[in-house]
Amino acid sequence: MDVVDSSSWRALVHFVDEWREISNLTLDHLEPWQIVFYTLSVVFFIQWARKIAKYEENLSLMWLLNDILIYLPGMQKKIEGFKEASRKEIEEKLLRFDRKKEFYRFLPDRGLTTEEIVGEAAEYKIMGDALFSRGLLSGASLSDNDENYQRMAQKIFDMYNSVNAIYPDVFPGCRKMEAEVIRMLAQLYHGGPKSCGSITISGTESILLACIAYRNRAFKLGLRKPEIVIAKNAHIGFAKAAKLLDIRVVRVPLSKNFEVNVSAMKRAISRETCMLVASMPSYVYGTMDNIDKISQLGIRYGVPVHVDACLGGFLMPFMEHCDFPVSEFDFRLSGVTSISVDLDKYAYCPTGSSAILYRDEEFFHFQCFTEPRWAGGVYVSPTLSGNRPGSMIALTWATLLFNGRLGYVEKTHRIIDAARLLREKIQDQIDDIEILGEPALSIITFTSRNLKIPIHIIGDEMNELGWNLCFVQNPLALRVCIGLKYACEEVLEEFVEDLKKCCEKVLNNTDLVYPAKTLAVYGISSSIEDFGISEEMPDILLTSLYATPVHPQRSTRTLSIEGRKMSLSQHIGFPSLLGRDAVQKLGPSPKE
Repeated sequence: MDVVDSSSWRALVHFVDEWREISNLTLDHLEPWQIVFYTLSVVFFIQWARKIAKYEENLSLMWLLNDILIYLPGMQKKIEGFKEASRKEIEEKLLRFDRKKEFYRFLPDRGLTTEEIVGEAAEYKIMGDALFSRGLLSGASLSDNDENYQRMAQKIFDMYNSVNAIYPDVFPGCRKMEAEVIRMLAQLYHGGPKSCGSITISGTESILLACIAYRNRAFKLGLRKPEIVIAKNAHIGFAKAAKLLDIRVVRVPLSKNFEVNVSAMKRAISRETCMLVASMPSYVYGTMDNIDKISQLGIRYGVPVHVDACLGGFLMPFMEHCDFPVSEFDFRLSGVTSISVDLDKYAYCPTGSSAILYRDEEFFHFQCFTEPRWAGGVYVSPTLSGNRPGSMIALTWATLLFNGRLGYVEKTHRIIDAARLLREKIQDQIDDIEILGEPALSIITFTSRNLKIPIHIIGDEMNELGWNLCFVQNPLALRVCIGLKYACEEVLEEFVEDLKKCCEKVLNNTDLVYPAKTLAVYGISSSIEDFGISEEMPDILLTSLYATPVHPQRSTRTLSIEGRKMSLSQHIGFPSLLGRDAVQKLGPSPKE
């Protein structure tokens, strides 16, 4: 045994010695400083490549090839054709409920009467009422429109419509309302006497403010390039905040249950890490991260932990009262330093109501913008907006008081029961559908087990039947978010039956032609054909969102005199109608 070991060792030494001689001969013509320079260059290049791979999630060979291909001869024209096809497809989906397809493009000479305006607004509203009234919306609206609440909310809005929360001494009642809302929320999430926060106008603003707070804290601690560590399925608001604030994002992979991989998160923590993010639940899959373990990481490495509870977080405080097992997720965990929660979701407050909460005032102060030397006076702004509508704060306050603890317990019970019932029905009755992960609250995301049943086609077929499902990608799947109108057995039965019919239709009808690849677009409840230009899709979508396409026939909208002339020039022919002088006087008509 010793002889074998000795001979192996001698062979290894001989091999290394040969390579040493080869290296010396190869580098013999170089001076020592050149060898040192080249060695350091290679080391720095490797470090640079590692950082690029760490922060640039879209860096891949396919992306690089795509960037090269678009500059090949003839490709630009082809890509423009694809872009135009995508734009038309998106506009058709956005305008499918608009029967008239007429738009105001110019300000009327005289204001319309209140009856005319209300009539127009009612026409606009009924475009989506069919889905809402039947309870077929998924996530876009979660309340049940209680009539008593609506009457009360209208009175509150009328009282506080002109209130501006930036003036606490002029509108002390509004200041009191916000303070009471924050204190009620802090109590729900087991905050101590120093817990604090503010009402915001969206979940994205709540996330953005948390990122501002921890970035500013990092700057004070001497970190020049702060990083936030998030899961790959974390809410897009964190990526948006990072781009606006010039913060690096480190994305960590998910476990097989579509929860954040805590071990990978631990490895991603560096000296520059200013924030760890846990989702409760994940917006995409409805799974809940192991917040306890992430909290322990925060304590161990001295990094603040933010819990993103925007979507389902308002269900958790009341689940314990419904006899549903709930693990600790809030300020009871000493590593959790902030929580964002959307109040327009399961608190059923008006759309746009959200809140950011902190364990301690120290973190909250890092969020706020202050300028004590401004000529206009000492300036303090707790949120991104300066002026803040008092009506939103008042309606949020009123909604919490209207429902009360028992009201939220009852509604939470309905939501969780419905979500679990739907999950059971899908698993028991449809073999071709697979639920992703372990849904913790009200979100169920599912895909197809059968390659002959593309899930994006199932989603389009369900939408044709009147449902409104959310499409997600990587992997492509469908997402259902249970609201109060969903939370009845009749609607759930109808959903499962329609889902079975759609699966059978796609599986058995081999004559139907479907696009091979599609894209999921956030905010649009249908798939978009993938022409291989996903990087261009945001620009196409933005153009479509503000499109006011010209109707084939002349619009009957009330326009200003100038507007009527310009509008006529688009449809009838300007010179023949008004003459050359009129054309020169009015100048070029605006693009429609």
